[in-house]
Amino acid sequence: MMGKRGRLPVLAAMFAAAGTCGSAHAEDAFPKISGEVGIEVQNDFTFDSDDPAAEQNELGATIEPNLFLHFTDHVFINAGLTFEAVRDPGPQEDRVFQDHGIFAEVLTLNYETDRFGVYIGKFGPNFSMAYDAAAGLYGTDISEDDIELAEFLGVGGSLTFDETPIGAMTASASVFALDTTILSESFITNRGRTRQAAGEPGNTESPESFALAIDGEAVPGMEGFRYHVGYALLSADNAATEHRFAVAGEWSFEMDNGVVLTPLAEYVHFQNAGSNANESRNYLTGSLGAEFGPWNAALAYTGKIVTISGAGNGDTYDDQIQFSVGYAFDNGIGIDVGYKHNRTAGIATQTVGALVSYGFEF
Repeated sequence: MMGKRGRLPVLAAMFAAAGTCGSAHAEDAFPKISGEVGIEVQNDFTFDSDDPAAEQNELGATIEPNLFLHFTDHVFINAGLTFEAVRDPGPQEDRVFQDHGIFAEVLTLNYETDRFGVYIGKFGPNFSMAYDAAAGLYGTDISEDDIELAEFLGVGGSLTFDETPIGAMTASASVFALDTTILSESFITNRGRTRQAAGEPGNTESPESFALAIDGEAVPGMEGFRYHVGYALLSADNAATEHRFAVAGEWSFEMDNGVVLTPLAEYVHFQNAGSNANESRNYLTGSLGAEFGPWNAALAYTGKIVTISGAGNGDTYDDQIQFSVGYAFDNGIGIDVGYKHNRTAGIATQTVGALVSYGFEF
């Protein structure tokens, strides 16, 4: 399935405050609607794989409207919708805009001020950074698939401290369970409803899982640096509780020649991965983005080590490296091309791709 977020400087800059709406979007007349829409059309051609069944071409779209209905300066509904391919292709299946559906990834009632915020509904708990921020056309692939927490029901909140000895900090917490309601389905093409019987981590009858995180920036003497520390506990019925830990940092700075470099690094550890008491996972993601005027380039790498204890078991190692370049036109259209080499379960696969993107807000 195609990736969704965090890949393109033109969209990242436009939507930097997508999840922290509040009074900045509101005007005197209420109720009021505002929002932003990201549009991507991407073609991925897998031309060489140790598994011939994985060789295929896919052309598809991802459209993400993020809509806000403001009742006051501080109270609003946030609806984050996603239209994309909602089914995986079959072996050697080429697809052209097939199997697309629309679903609600976020649907929350929010109260937010400059310092404090609470919300209730469907959301993605704050846990990691790289799933959204790693540079490149394919830089977020493994993080999105394995690490990102998405489509949970519950409550959460955040508290911001603008001035501390180590800069500005935001502490966040949420309590949740996996969405098994009709909102877990998609429309046009139905991806099916998530069922509690599936038993994956976080899939419990009531909210028994939680996430805690600290995000910081404006560190004295480190302009352009931001960091993230996260912990998540994911309960499961009749299985081991999964524990996740994440630490990440990103530093954006401009060189004398005008090139803006943004290195990023993130380490994530899963204990009792997949609610299996014998399995742990370690992920290391690193990326380097460069921007010079309308041009951008990115190199990104993710390595994944899975350890399963017990006789006859050992470590398995998956990884992916990608390189991409892009150009952002003055009219808001971005074009990116890239290459990735992925190795999963010992199977190496090569892919080249191209992406056209556009975003607007209202």
